[in-house]
Amino acid sequence: MLMGIVVLGQQTVSGTVSDAQSGEPIPGATILIKGTDTGTTTDLDGKFRIQIENETDVLVFSSIGFSAVEEVVGSRAIITVSMDADITQLGEVVVTALGIERDSKTLGYSVSRVKGEQFTKAREISVADNLVGRVAGLNSSAPSTGPGGSSRVTIRGNSSLSFNNQPLYVINGIQMNNDNLGSVGKWDGADFGDGISSINPDDIEDITVLKGGAAAALYGQRGRNGVILITTKSGKSSQGLGVEFNSNVAISKINDFRDFQEKYGQGTLGAAPTDQTSALNTGLTSWGAPLDGSMVTLFDGKQHPYSAVSGDNLTDFYETGATYTNSLAISGGGESGSVRLSLGDLRNSSVYPGADYKRQTINLDASYKLSPQLTGSANVNYTKDGASRTKVNDAPGNGNYAIMFLPPNVDAEYLAPGYDELKNEIRFGSDAFTTNPYFAANRFITETSKDRVLSVASLRYAPLEWLYVQARIANDFYAFNATQITPTGTAYRPTGGLDLQRTVNYNETNADFLVGINKDVSRDFSIGVTLGGNLLKMQQKTVEVNASGFAFPFLYNPGTATTKNANVTEPQKEVHSLYGSVELGFRDMLFLNITDRNDWSSTLPSGNNSYNYPSVNLSYVFSESLNVPWMNMGKIRAGYARVGGDAPVFATSLYYGTLGNAINGVPLGNVDNNVPNPQIEPLQVTELEVGGEMEFLQKRLFVDLAWYKKQTLNDIVNVGISRGSGYQTAVVNIAEIENTGVEFLLGGVPVKTPALTWTTTFNISNNKNTVIGLAEGQDKLTVGESRNGRAFIEHVVGKPFAQVMAYDYMRDDAGNLILGATGLPQAASELTSQGTGVHPVTGGWSNDVKFKNLTLSFLIDFKYGGVIYSGTNAIAYGNGLHKATLEGRGDGITVSGVDAEGNAMTSTVTDQNYYGALAGISKLQVYDADFIKFRSLSLTYNFPNLGNIKGLSISLVGRNLFYIKKSTPNIDPESNYTNGNAQGIEYLGLPTSRTYGINLGIKF
Repeated sequence: MLMGIVVLGQQTVSGTVSDAQSGEPIPGATILIKGTDTGTTTDLDGKFRIQIENETDVLVFSSIGFSAVEEVVGSRAIITVSMDADITQLGEVVVTALGIERDSKTLGYSVSRVKGEQFTKAREISVADNLVGRVAGLNSSAPSTGPGGSSRVTIRGNSSLSFNNQPLYVINGIQMNNDNLGSVGKWDGADFGDGISSINPDDIEDITVLKGGAAAALYGQRGRNGVILITTKSGKSSQGLGVEFNSNVAISKINDFRDFQEKYGQGTLGAAPTDQTSALNTGLTSWGAPLDGSMVTLFDGKQHPYSAVSGDNLTDFYETGATYTNSLAISGGGESGSVRLSLGDLRNSSVYPGADYKRQTINLDASYKLSPQLTGSANVNYTKDGASRTKVNDAPGNGNYAIMFLPPNVDAEYLAPGYDELKNEIRFGSDAFTTNPYFAANRFITETSKDRVLSVASLRYAPLEWLYVQARIANDFYAFNATQITPTGTAYRPTGGLDLQRTVNYNETNADFLVGINKDVSRDFSIGVTLGGNLLKMQQKTVEVNASGFAFPFLYNPGTATTKNANVTEPQKEVHSLYGSVELGFRDMLFLNITDRNDWSSTLPSGNNSYNYPSVNLSYVFSESLNVPWMNMGKIRAGYARVGGDAPVFATSLYYGTLGNAINGVPLGNVDNNVPNPQIEPLQVTELEVGGEMEFLQKRLFVDLAWYKKQTLNDIVNVGISRGSGYQTAVVNIAEIENTGVEFLLGGVPVKTPALTWTTTFNISNNKNTVIGLAEGQDKLTVGESRNGRAFIEHVVGKPFAQVMAYDYMRDDAGNLILGATGLPQAASELTSQGTGVHPVTGGWSNDVKFKNLTLSFLIDFKYGGVIYSGTNAIAYGNGLHKATLEGRGDGITVSGVDAEGNAMTSTVTDQNYYGALAGISKLQVYDADFIKFRSLSLTYNFPNLGNIKGLSISLVGRNLFYIKKSTPNIDPESNYTNGNAQGIEYLGLPTSRTYGINLGIKF
C-alpha cells in the first residue's frame, strides 16, 4: 500500500485509488466513512473527494475483486491507496456452462479459475501449455514437436480408449474445434498444431475449468471430457479510452540431457574405420577403438583426428531460438457500451535450423445497450498462422535422429551443409534412410498455414429484472494448408516426391437461444430456471494430393508427375439439442440444481440417434448457520451426471474414395478399410462427485477437496479384424473404463503487510484410470507402437489406461537366462506390462511474493506414477553410445544361463553383440518418468505514479528452467512423441528447450 501525505488544511479529503499489480486506476471503487452511510465512489480516473467530520474518521476502500483497505485520515488531505487483488475470492460470480453466470456458493461441483495474467507472466506459445500445474485434476503436456505444435490436455483422466479425450474449448461462447490436423505415428509424421494454439494469451481475461459431468452436462456429448471456458478481454473495465501495449522477447536453448560415452569412436568390433567405405558402413556405429588422436579416414574420404570433437554436436547443430511477441489493444467503454480492438504478432525462430512459427491475431469485442432492456454484443477473433516444421520419429527427413547419435569423433560440421553443388544429399553412412541432419533441415519441406475466424453475436433482452431472453449465433471457420516435400537429390529417393499437399476447409455454426428466470419467490426461497436449444451444423472438405516421378527436378508440380493420387473427403454433421436447468435456493445456504439435455445426432443410426444427459447437484453453505468468526465460508457439495458421446462421421455407412494411377494411370475406386456399424450406440459416461470448500481468517486461507468416480460404458472403439474380410478394423461398442480420483487445493495469503504480500496456492490430484472390460474374449487393445517394434502402448483389462508393454529377458521357470545359439541373452516372446504412460498424480505449487512495487512469481509442478519407453536409450545401447556399454569393452562379456534344453551354458561374447541384444530387450529402456520441475519464474517491477501512463511494468522471465528431480537418463521425461492416447513412448523428437526473456507492459 502506498500513501501520499499532505498536511490537512480543511475537512475535505481527496486522492486516487489504483490497482497494486498494474498501477491502473480503479473506477467505481467505494469509499465509506466507517460506521456511517456517508461515502462516495471513484471516477473514471480512480479519483475521489469526500467530506469528513474529524481527523479520527476511518475511510474504508472497497471494490469487487480487491481486498478492502482501511485508512485513518489523521492529518492528511490527500490519500493515495493501492488495492491488492483478492485472489482468495474464488469467484463470487462464476461463468458456467452455456455462459450462464452463477454465484459460486450455489455450485454443487468443482470449478477452477485461472486469471489471464498467469498466461503472460512467463508465456508459452500455446495457452494450453501454460495450464501445467495450475489446476487440480488437469493434466497438460506437449509432445516434443516444436513451437506451434499441439498440446494434450485431459481433465479427470481418459474416458475413451480410441477417440478424443481432450476437453471442449469454448471461446466467448464459441465452441471451438480443437482437432490436430497432423500427428506423429509409428512410421512417420509431423505435428501440424491444434486449435487452442491459435489463441493470443494477451487477449485472455480469465479461464474457467468445468471439470466434472455435473458442471459440463449442458454441453452434451462435446462436454464429456470437461470444458475449458475462455473469456477474452473487453472494453468494459476501461471506462473511457484506454491503450495497452505489451512486448516480449525470449530466447530458447535446447536441453541436452545426454550423458553418452566419449571414450570409443566410430567403427565396429573394436576397430576404427580404415577407409571411406568402412566409414560409410559404420556411419552411426560407435563400437570402434579407443579414441587416441590418430588420423583416420571418415565418410568424406578425408583424414580426421580420431578423438572426441572439441565442441558439442547438438549445440552446434541446433540454434538459439527466439520469440518476439507484440500486442496492442485499444479499448473504450461507458454506461451504454464498450469496445476493444487488439492486434497481436508472434514470430518464432525455432532451435531447429530453418523451422519457424508465426501467428498474427486480431480480436474485436463490442457490446452496446440498445435500450434499457436490450443489449447486443459481438466478438470476432481472426488468426493467421504459418509454420515451417520438423519431421520427428524414425523416418527419413528427421534431422533430429542422426545428429543425436553421431559417434564421438565425428564433428557435425563435417556433414554441413548437407548437400553438394548439384543439391544431392551428402551421405555420411550406408543407410540411405538415415538422412543427413543438415540436408533434412535445409532441403526437406514441411510447411503449414491456417486462417481461422471465431465469431459470435448475441442479443439479450431483459424486460424484467428477473427475466431475460437471449439469442446467439457462433461460427468456427478455418482454411488449412499443409505441404510435405522430399526434395530432389535425397539419398533414398533421388527424384524426390510430393508426400502431401492437404487443404482443409472447416465450417461449424452453432445457433442457440436461452430463456432465463432468476427470482426470490419469498424471504427464504429463490428459483432459477433456464430453457434453451442449440442447432449445430458442421461441414468439412479435405483434399489430399501426393505425387512422384516429376518431369523436372526441383519442380514438385503434380501435373508433371508420372504417379499421383488425389483424395477428397467431405464429412458433415448436424446435432439438434434442447436443454434446461432448474435451481432452487433456500435461505441463501442450500441450493439444488437439476439440468437435462437431449441431443439428436446425424452420426448415429436414424432410429437410435437420440440420447439424454441429466445431472443433479447440491450445495450446502453450512457456514451460514454456524456463525464462526474465523470461518468466512464453508460449503459441502455433491453432484451426479450422465453424459456421453455420439459416433464418428461415417461410422454407420461405407465411405468411398479413389486411388489415382492405380493401374496404368487409370484411377480406381475403393472403400474405407473400416467396417461400418449401423447399430452403433452412443457411449455413456456417468460421474459422481462430492467435495467441499472453506475459507478462513478473512479469506487468508482457503481449501478445496473433491472426490469423484467416473465410469464409461459402451465406449466406441475401432478394433482390428481379420484382413481376410477385406477390411482392417470395425467400429463397435465394447469398452468399459473407470476413473476414480481425489483433488486437493490449498492456498492463501500467509504474509500480508503494507509492504510485503505473499500469495501461494498448492494443488495435487490422484486419478486411477482403469480399463474395466473389452469385448468378450479380448483382454487388450493396441493403440501405439515404437518404430523399432520393441515397445507397445496397450489398454489392458484390469490395468490402468495406456500400459507400456515391453519385452523382458527370456528366462526359464527357475529364473535363469535362456541364451541363444550364439550365447546371447534373448528377449521373451511375450510382452509384459511395465506401467502406465499417463501419470496418475499431478500437481503444482504457485507463488506470488510482492514487496512494494516488485513481484516475484514462480511455479513448480510435478507428476508421479508414470513410465516411458525411451527409443533414444535403445538406440544408444545398440550403437555403443550408452555409458552402460563401457563395461566389457574390448575384453568381451561372459554370459551365464541355460540353453533351449535347460542345460547350463556359459559363453563369452563381444561387447557389440551383447549390448546389441540388450537393445532389443525393451524392458531395460523403460524408465520411471516421475519428475519435479521448476516450471517458470518471473520478476516484475511496476512503476508507480507516471502521470498519464496508467501502468508501466518490466519483467524478467524464465520458462521450463530445470528439473529438481528426474529419473530418465539421456532424455526429458516429458518427451512423449504424440499427443494421442498412445502415451508412454519417446522416440527421436525435437529436444525440449528452456526459455529466458523480458516483458514490457504499458497502459495509457
